[in-house]
Amino acid sequence: MLNMLFSFFVYSIIISSLTLIFHFVLTQSHYSNDLKPFEWELFLIQLHRETKDALDVEVNADELIFYNKEGERVSVHQYGQLVRRQVNGKGHEIYLLNVKKLSFMKVKNGVDVSVVSENNDKYHHTLFYYKDLTK
Repeated sequence: MLNMLFSFFVYSIIISSLTLIFHFVLTQSHYSNDLKPFEWELFLIQLHRETKDALDVEVNADELIFYNKEGERVSVHQYGQLVRRQVNGKGHEIYLLNVKKLSFMKVKNGVDVSVVSENNDKYHHTLFYYKDLTK
């Protein structure tokens, strides 16, 4: 009797765990081919950190170029389905995956950043240069 009770207990734990595992697997596979919102947020945080102290920011339609405190030329641009960062034309630091279109547009005291993901989700944010606003 005790053995059967123990077996039922183990069986119920396994069955209840399977629902959580299936939920996790299905949720992860649903978004695997698209840009995730938290990736977009991390990209913006990193880009903001770098551009807030940047010198001589140049905005092209598909590339953001600036010089950091060390005087290195930093570029952020689309490379295939990736958004990557390069320093002095070297390196391959990936910022975002599953990007269909990346665009930058210069605005007063900042830059508009727009991304279209592989699943046609649109992301948009304006980064402001705070040192320009405090002059």
